Amino acid sequence: MNEACRKAMEKLDAALAEVVASSEVDLLIKDPATDVRIVRNQETAIGYLCADAYRAISGADIAFVNGGGIRSDLKKGDITRRDILQVHPFGNMLSVCEATGREILDALEYSVHAWPAEFGGWLCPSGLRFEVHTYIDSGVKMDEAGMFAGIDGACRVRNVYIGDEPLDLDKTYTVAGPNYMLQSMGDGYTMFADNVFTQDSVMLDVQVLITYITEGLGGVIGHTYAEPQGRIVFVER
Repeated sequence: MNEACRKAMEKLDAALAEVVASSEVDLLIKDPATDVRIVRNQETAIGYLCADAYRAISGADIAFVNGGGIRSDLKKGDITRRDILQVHPFGNMLSVCEATGREILDALEYSVHAWPAEFGGWLCPSGLRFEVHTYIDSGVKMDEAGMFAGIDGACRVRNVYIGDEPLDLDKTYTVAGPNYMLQSMGDGYTMFADNVFTQDSVMLDVQVLITYITEGLGGVIGHTYAEPQGRIVFVER
């Protein structure tokens, strides 16, 4: 390694080691007891933190982050830029589209169709809550490429609320999320790609999360995120 490269690496390492925030709680992507990646099939505080960041920074009605895009824990104590980069290592960008209530319901149903199996497209929501009736076989259909192709049959997802209001299937809402999912149909989410985008790839996901924690939370992830918040309720019967 020549001198210029060495100095560049040192500068990068110093930048990534910068402490940008702190956390009063551990935010985990796996169940410590089973090693199951719960960020792909359960409520998680880290999933909600990331989704809340997208909604807060964008001003959208709701936000989704795919669980497969959340790759590392945030542990109690100091948080560095490197820690945030390890959470979101793929360089996805914040985008916002307009979507009908029907499209949102389709996305939620697709998110849970494989439960209890892990699914990288499991949606971590912000600004909404809903029930998953796990005893119902999802009617989600996929095409030969494994992309969402519609719903033919029953829905597991019931009683969806946007804020305090029931989801209106005919109403148009604004939805924030990573461009990977909303625009590029990542994880098979076909329902948003042709919609009107009011914000098109405006900020890196790493910066979205840093900005939310430093400005929205005053630099400290508090006990609000100690546990999941009941946005997804599993109903067995």
